[in-house]
Amino acid sequence: MAVTNTTIINKMLEELHVANNNVDNELVLRQHVRHIRLLCDLLLDEQEKSMTQAQDSTQFSAAEIKMMLGEKGAAKINQQKEVNPQAKIDHEEANGDSLFDF
Repeated sequence: MAVTNTTIINKMLEELHVANNNVDNELVLRQHVRHIRLLCDLLLDEQEKSMTQAQDSTQFSAAEIKMMLGEKGAAKINQQKEVNPQAKIDHEEANGDSLFDF
């Protein structure tokens, strides 16, 4: 069962109100501030999870690409993925790929 963001924020406001009414009692104040921190962590964790799920859903499998683009489109996408973006340049006097290889 998921808790809505509005519910969490309302609970935070309740805890903040109680903490504000108990400014003189440091023990009670700290307890309610801890509750607010816990609710903040809960809210942030839920948002981070939804962000990572959204990022994961943007990655398409080969079968999905094939279904969306057809046979020719999927083959073209696969060929583009296989092409090495950094083509090797053959220098006769160089010893390696790095600038610092002498």
